[in-house]
Amino acid sequence: MAREKTGKPWRWPRLLLLTDPARQPDPEKAIAEAPRGAGVIFRAYGARPDPARLRALGRMAARKDILLLVAGDDRAARGLGVGGLHLPQYRLKSPSTEHMFHSARRGKPGLVVTAAAHDERAIIAAARAGADAVLISPVFPTESHPGAQTLGALRYARLASLAREKGVAAFALGGMTPAKARRLSGAAMAGIAGISLLR
Repeated sequence: MAREKTGKPWRWPRLLLLTDPARQPDPEKAIAEAPRGAGVIFRAYGARPDPARLRALGRMAARKDILLLVAGDDRAARGLGVGGLHLPQYRLKSPSTEHMFHSARRGKPGLVVTAAAHDERAIIAAARAGADAVLISPVFPTESHPGAQTLGALRYARLASLAREKGVAAFALGGMTPAKARRLSGAAMAGIAGISLLR
């Protein structure tokens, strides 16, 4: 169970879909393909999303009860219909990260904040800054980073357990499939995340 939202118990989506410049650049398509109640992280790094487009995405997401997060831009994350902010791990090292989280939530206390995490230090930094969840990766080999060293099921379980101890929800990211998710069934896992989970 995550922190309370609007006075009602609130649960994390079990599935988070991420956009990707090469493999899934279209957030509209991601929302259309996502099952009801899922989450979509619009990774628009380097280019601030157009406010009108964000409002349209927010309406699309709301119709399917989808949690829409915008990556890397706290001002865009405060936009109408956007439910959260997602940060890459390197942003957790910035001394202004905690301020950014508070700034993003100003006037929007229910805003969800997630962060990428590849190791213990990132999980601790995310918890200290006030993140609600971490996407721990890469758990298994992935198309996005071919040849990259992976965590594997046991190391993921240890990192997810640390996240839970720190009060942060943990998502498994990297090469995830339903079969591989079952290998993590004993871990402290809020859900799974990926770019091509539905393909």
